[in-house]
Amino acid sequence: MGLSARAVGSVALAVVVVLSAACGTRDDVEPTPTPGVVTKTVVRAGASEAEKVAVIRLCQQVITSAGVMVRDYNAFIKRLNTVQDYKKVDSEDEWAVETLNTGADMVRKAVAPDVPGDVDEQVQAFVSSSEKLAEQIQGKRREALNRVSKEWAADRTALLDTCSEYLSASQE
Repeated sequence: MGLSARAVGSVALAVVVVLSAACGTRDDVEPTPTPGVVTKTVVRAGASEAEKVAVIRLCQQVITSAGVMVRDYNAFIKRLNTVQDYKKVDSEDEWAVETLNTGADMVRKAVAPDVPGDVDEQVQAFVSSSEKLAEQIQGKRREALNRVSKEWAADRTALLDTCSEYLSASQE
């Protein structure tokens, strides 16, 4: 919350592009250095190659889904704050519920057997809080939205932070 849908979409697209480049099918290709930028690989200590690949592929889906989920949730909240009545939000609540449930399902399906247990636990927490948030919206329970959305944001942030441990990073 706090980020505009356009900002979230731009960030998500940028990260997906970086992830797609990092997850190419050819392992023998060395990245081309950019002048003035030193690239280092940030990899969780002790992760096997299979775990790295599984988590990077999972994180691609997490980032894509989370970006869309945040966009549609923020659109719903903006509309609800404007009209102050569920009956007047048009279809924004339906879009938010559908996006939260679809995103959670896509992330759940992206978990491969090689994903480490601690990452899987974070995925399950994110999926669960996404579904809880969708239930609150669908049930038109405004009083619970703040609490559940904070849980969802914390679970999402924790998972994205873990994803960052497996991704390439650039430092100037």
